[in-house]
Amino acid sequence: MALISPGVEVTVIDESNYAPSAAGTVAAIVVATAQDKTSGTGTGTAAGTTAANAGKTYLIGSQRELTSTFGNPTFYNTASGTPINGYELNEYGLMAAYSLLGVSNRAYVIRADVDLAELASSTSRPLGNPTAGTVWWDMSTDTRWGIFEWNQSTGVFTNKVPTVITSTTDLTGGVPKLQLVQLVIMHWLQQTLAILCTTKTVVMLGY
Repeated sequence: MALISPGVEVTVIDESNYAPSAAGTVAAIVVATAQDKTSGTGTGTAAGTTAANAGKTYLIGSQRELTSTFGNPTFYNTASGTPINGYELNEYGLMAAYSLLGVSNRAYVIRADVDLAELASSTSRPLGNPTAGTVWWDMSTDTRWGIFEWNQSTGVFTNKVPTVITSTTDLTGGVPKLQLVQLVIMHWLQQTLAILCTTKTVVMLGY
């Protein structure tokens, strides 16, 4: 408006620009939680935390539905009650999904097939004998044990089975028989010659 007497006239012009959100965009969040958590309702198991539903995609529409499906986000404290910030087992992904659903009404949530509860440390050592048939490492044919020899030309390791003396018949006077010693020396000479040849060095070896 025009001034009709001396004074100050202030005009506010809103020139803000807003990027329009893409139509139909729904966030997808992959979370890691403990397995078989209690539902956020306080009773029963949260369906989204079972092993059978790991990797399943859920379309969540509210914070209540999220906690009902995946339980409440878990954050660890020290024995004195101090929060452990940045702790690997804190359920930050689930908390991010919870925060998102505070300003949105749709989010895809997928739980990874990882049980964070199994990774929690314990101050007591395990007791008792292991269950029969328990295997602590891969026993399939893909696993190799023992000594491995590196081949520079092929760039691979080869599993070598060493000669192990397991019988007194392999001994003479308490020491390995000459035939076994010769076998080991010849093998070493062959390997040495192969290595030298790869470096274009010609060496005459005799035995």
